Amino acid sequence: MDITALRKELGLSQEAFAPRVGLKSKGHVSTLERTGVASVRVALQIERLSGGRIKAADLNPDIALIERFRAEAANDDQSSAEAA
Repeated sequence: MDITALRKELGLSQEAFAPRVGLKSKGHVSTLERTGVASVRVALQIERLSGGRIKAADLNPDIALIERFRAEAANDDQSSAEAA
């Protein structure tokens, strides 16, 4: 699912969708739909609004980086526990 599909599924115009995800105008929504890149705040709101069908990490590289770091840290912790 992409952002445009989510917006249409919700029955919202770009103008109505903007405040639902923390944007100020339909122009910002248009850019978001075109690029698929969002601020951390907007990416997290879209993930919530989509019920997790659109992942915040897919919309924001900083979130993706944090998720990769956490996964690597969890793997390191598990490896350390198994070695002990």
